[in-house]
This record gives sequence, C-alpha cells and structure tokens, in this order.
Amino acid sequence: MNDKYDEWIKASTEMRDALLKKIENSGEEDIQIDYKSVALAFPSSTPHASHFEYPRIDEQSLFQWGNSNGWTVRAAPENASGEDKYSFPVRFTKIIIK
Repeated sequence: MNDKYDEWIKASTEMRDALLKKIENSGEEDIQIDYKSVALAFPSSTPHASHFEYPRIDEQSLFQWGNSNGWTVRAAPENASGEDKYSFPVRFTKIIIK
C-alpha cells in the first residue's frame, strides 16, 4: 500500500466518529454527505478514479457500519455536481422500525 492509504486507515476511526456525529446531529432522517468525507471514513485500498487526495469508498464496510448504526446507505449519483461525476454524494436514510 502507499503512505496515503496508511494515513487514511489510521485516521478512519476518528473520521467515522465525526461522520456519525454529523449525521445524527443533523436531525434529519434522510441526509446526503459529500463523497470525500465518507471516503476518508471508509477508505478502500483502491485509488479514486479522478482524485489523489482521497480514495474510493470501501462500500462493504460502509454498508455494514451504516446498518449497525440504524442507517441504510446508498450512492446518490443523481445529485453529483457536473464537474465531478465520480465523487457523488452518499445518502443515509434512517431505518425506522414499526
């Protein structure tokens, strides 16, 4: 792996805590978070297609984490900005048990 990946892995726990806090403090049941924030919380060993400053998202870890914290997670490419279609937002939707 490269040095950046090692840094991302070391910081990922702190980034996950910050991500969860941001989601929960929003008070929303459906919230979108920018790709970079999610990628730094769940870094994959696969490089990003168009950025060197952050990796691709480790989707399996993200989905498991989201589910265990009461959120469904999905990509929201329909809300990507025109300039960066490879760094689309990630949507978190609160799981409501009836």
